[in-house]
Amino acid sequence: MRRKKPAMILATLFLAAFAMIAVLAFLSKNIHEKKNGFNRRLHTVLKLQKQITFPVSISRIIGSHENKLYFQGNDPYKIYLTDRDLNFLKIIPLSISPDVKLNSGVRMLLNGHHIYLSCRNMPGIIDYDLDSGTSDSHVLKYFYNKEAVFSKDQFILRTKDLKTNDPVFIKLDLKNENARVEDRFSEKNGKGSFSTDGILYYDSTSHLACYTFFYQNGFICMDTNLNIKLKARTIDTVTKREIKVARLASSLTMKEPPQFVNYTGAVAGGTLYLHSMLKADNEYSLDFMENTVIDVYNLINGAYKGSFYIPAHKGNKLHQLHVIDKKLYAIYGKSVVLYDLNITADPL
Repeated sequence: MRRKKPAMILATLFLAAFAMIAVLAFLSKNIHEKKNGFNRRLHTVLKLQKQITFPVSISRIIGSHENKLYFQGNDPYKIYLTDRDLNFLKIIPLSISPDVKLNSGVRMLLNGHHIYLSCRNMPGIIDYDLDSGTSDSHVLKYFYNKEAVFSKDQFILRTKDLKTNDPVFIKLDLKNENARVEDRFSEKNGKGSFSTDGILYYDSTSHLACYTFFYQNGFICMDTNLNIKLKARTIDTVTKREIKVARLASSLTMKEPPQFVNYTGAVAGGTLYLHSMLKADNEYSLDFMENTVIDVYNLINGAYKGSFYIPAHKGNKLHQLHVIDKKLYAIYGKSVVLYDLNITADPL
C-alpha cells in the first residue's frame, strides 16, 4: 500500500493542475476585462485559401492591374509581381536613377500601368511607366504626409495650411504642380495634426477618397474635387483620444503615443474594411487577442455592415491588407495570404 501512495499523489496533483488550467481557460474565454461600450455583429473567421512566400518582407500591396498584383518591399528600386491567385512570383527592377533620398520610406501607388513613388521626404513624386520602363520626377514645393492617387497624374494629398500649419487636403495635378486647391472642411485651429492623424484611401468604385482616424471615432469621405460627402462614426465610443504634445525646438512632438482606436484598412467596391484596435463588449478576450478584427462600413451612407476575424499566420498578425472584388490579401512579413470574402449569406 505504501508503494501506491506516491503514484496516487502524483495522479491527484496532475488532475488538480489540469482542472486549474481548464478553469483559467474558461475564465479567460468568458470574462471581459474591459467594457468599451459597444457590440459587434461577428460573422466568422476567414479561412486561408492560398499563400505565397516572398524572398523579402513585403511592406504593402501597391495595387492591381490586368489581373496582376504588385507588391512593395524595402527596396525602392524593385517591385514584386504575381497574379490575383498567387500562382507565380516575379521580380521587376525599376530603371530609376539612384538617389540618397530614395529609401524604404518611399510609398508606391499604382494607377493603370503607372507606378508612382511618393517621396515625402524630398518632397516629390516619381512617375514610373511600367510599359516603357521610363520615369519622370516631379519636385513639390511643400511637404505632405498622406497621399492617394485617383487618376493618371491626379492625387489627393494631406499637407499643412500655409498660414496656420493645420492639416488640410489638397488636390494635385502633376501636369500643373503650382496649382494648389485646398478643401473647405478641415478645421484650422492651430492645434496641429496629431489628434487627427490617420490613413487616406481611394475607392475607384464609388470615386471617393476615404480618411480614417487612428485615435478617434469615425471616418470621412470626399469626392475628387475635395467636397465632403460623408462624416460617419465607427461603432466604438471613443470620440477623441487625449494627445499630449510637447514643443521640441521649432516643432511639435507627442509626449507619449496614445492608444490606437483604428489602425490599417482597405477600401473596395464602395466598402471600408477597417482594422479596429478595441474589443467589443460581446467579444471574448482570447478571440480578440488571437485574431485581427475587421469592421465593415458602407462608404456612401456610413452604415456598419458587420465584422469578421482574420487569423494570425505562423504566429503573427497581419500588418497590411488589400481587397479586390471579394478577395482579401493579408501581409504577414514575407508571407501574403489570400482569403475569400464570400463567407456568409449576409454579404459584407
